[in-house]
Amino acid sequence: MDMRIEKRDAFCVSGYYMETSEETLERDCALLREKYEGKLRAISPNLYFVAWMSADNKMIYQLSVETPGETPEGMNRVEVPAGRFAVGTVPKGANILATWHEFFATVEASLDVAIDVEYPIHFEYFDENGNCELWSPIVAGE
Repeated sequence: MDMRIEKRDAFCVSGYYMETSEETLERDCALLREKYEGKLRAISPNLYFVAWMSADNKMIYQLSVETPGETPEGMNRVEVPAGRFAVGTVPKGANILATWHEFFATVEASLDVAIDVEYPIHFEYFDENGNCELWSPIVAGE
């Protein structure tokens, strides 16, 4: 997996979310894509899966598009704070969840950084060709 570090300004995404768990994550994300991908790609060819933990420690995943202006009706808006990120490219045909596990197991040693466990959001970015990148925050001083 190719890895790099990138700085990114704050940005907003809007889309549709659901509570999930690691056991049902792949199925739940597939359902979100099946239900909303066409509607979201009509707004933008680039998709985001943003993930965070709720106050009661449930995983929340939201399939989104970047929305610099108004939030489209019926969608949930999330601001992704500015930060520095470790970015990993998911190899074509690879399982994304398995790639996240590999990413977290190797990123700190590969890039000589520390993951920022206080940062609230991790995300996946899908370009118009379906290429996927994993974005995880790193400690600012790194």
